[in-house]
Amino acid sequence: MTQETYTNFAYKATVDAPATTSMRQRLETLAIQREVWETTQLADSNAVLYQILADCKMLYRDLTIGDNSRVMKQGFNDYIRLKGYVFKSSSPLTLKVIHCVFGAKDRRRLSTYHTVLRVAISENWKVEEVAQKIIERGGIQEISLQRKGGLKPKEKAEIARDVLMSQCIATLSSDALKGKTNIEHIHENAVAVLTLNGDGTYSVHCVVKSKVAVDAALSAYFSENKVEIEIVQRQRFLVAEDFAKNTLISDAVNSANESMINQAA
Repeated sequence: MTQETYTNFAYKATVDAPATTSMRQRLETLAIQREVWETTQLADSNAVLYQILADCKMLYRDLTIGDNSRVMKQGFNDYIRLKGYVFKSSSPLTLKVIHCVFGAKDRRRLSTYHTVLRVAISENWKVEEVAQKIIERGGIQEISLQRKGGLKPKEKAEIARDVLMSQCIATLSSDALKGKTNIEHIHENAVAVLTLNGDGTYSVHCVVKSKVAVDAALSAYFSENKVEIEIVQRQRFLVAEDFAKNTLISDAVNSANESMINQAA
């Protein structure tokens, strides 16, 4: 048996697996619902579209959380191969879900729906409240227009650095890392090449201190997490706005009190 024959045989066995069949039926059902909406209900109401996006969020949740997520993700990937869809290695799961459900007719429309799905996930919307949240935010197009565009890689890196440097999600330490430490680079940024292991840990292969590499990594992070970064920026703006408002009120109260004291004197 040749390698190609063996590969095709193994792939067919995988495609015929119950998980793959179930995932194919689920995705095709959503795709049919999308086609019905496009041909019969688009002009009348967006309610069906919002529900499909809510179902997309549920699908994403099922593919990433729970005991069956690994098996379901296998079925999902088999469906992608069966349909002949091709994605970049950097394409997020959210984009793949949107692509599978809405097809590939209009990349701009896919990008808009993808943005809404990422906002729903990053803001932790419950599936049953997705439709209402979209309405509250002014609709799908309004959510999409809230994104900033046209930024240069350096600007993306600076924005990502501003958001990320205030948090620490893990601390790496080993004798090998300490052996490569140069005190001249203390408090400077660096990037590492990591591999995600099956148990959720990462293996560290090397650390790169090049500013070009750091900026490139931060710029890439910005592109892949744009919605989440904009949410953090918006929250910071609201906090700063409240602080400024409270400061003005406090100053006005103090000024009024001083005026009353002076008049009494």
